[in-house]
Amino acid sequence: MGSRYEKGKWRTALTEVKGDDVYLRGYHFFELAEKVDFASAMYLLFKGELPTEGQAKVLNALMIAAIDHGIAPSSAVARIVAASGSPLQACVAAGILTIGDIHAGPGEACAHMYQEAMQRGKAQGKTIPQIAEELVHERRQAKKAVDGYGHPMHPEGDPRGPWLLSMADKYGVSGDYVALARAVEEALAKAVGRRIGINIGGGSGAVISELGIDWRLARAFMITPRSVGIAAHAWEEMSRERGWRIIANEEEVLYDGPPERKLP
Repeated sequence: MGSRYEKGKWRTALTEVKGDDVYLRGYHFFELAEKVDFASAMYLLFKGELPTEGQAKVLNALMIAAIDHGIAPSSAVARIVAASGSPLQACVAAGILTIGDIHAGPGEACAHMYQEAMQRGKAQGKTIPQIAEELVHERRQAKKAVDGYGHPMHPEGDPRGPWLLSMADKYGVSGDYVALARAVEEALAKAVGRRIGINIGGGSGAVISELGIDWRLARAFMITPRSVGIAAHAWEEMSRERGWRIIANEEEVLYDGPPERKLP
C-alpha cells in the first residue's frame, strides 16, 4: 500500500478536501460548476474522466427521460407517506425504496443482460443478430422475461426506449450495445409473433453500456433523477391535498380469507 493509504483509515479516489478547497477527481468544484452539467459530474465520479460532448448529451437525455412518470408506484408511495404527515426526506426515501426489479429498476438487469451476452458472444465470434437470437432463446427456454421490453403503462410501446436509442444515434454514441438492443427487439418479435417494444429500461441499459458504465451502477442513473420527481410529487401532496389519502374503500377490497368465526 502507498503512503497516502497508510496515513489514514480511509481511502478514496473520488473527492479531496484541502482546507476550504474541494476537488472532484482532481477538478475544483467551482470550476466544474461553471463549466459542466450535473450528469457530466456524475459520469466523472463513476468513470474518473469527463464525458465527451455527445456522451454528456445522451446521459442528460436519459436522466430527463427518467425524472418522472406521473402517478407510478414510486410517486404514489411518496404521496401516501406525505399525506401521512412525514417530512420530505422520508417521502423521497419511501418512493426510492419502491425502485426494484419490476418498477423503474430494470435498466440494471438490461445492462447486465447486454454486457454479459456481448462479452460471451464476442468471445465466440458471433454477430450481433446471433447474440440477440441466443439471448432471447435462452430467456424463453428458462421461462424468463426478456428484461427491457414491454411496459404495463404503455401497451403500444414505451416511447422513451426508442427515443433514447435515437439520441445515442444523433450524438454519435451508438455502437454494438444499441445495435444489440434493437436486434433483441427483432429477435423477440420473431420468437413470439408480435412486436414488444423496447422500454426505458432497455434503452437506458443500452446507453449505460455504450458509455462504458458497469451494469451494477445503472440504477444510479434512475434513482438520481427520479428522486427529484418524487420530491415534487411529495411537495405537491403536502401543499395541495388535504392529507390522509385513502388507498381503497370497502367496495374496492376483495377479502378472500376465512369467514368470520369464533375462538374455540
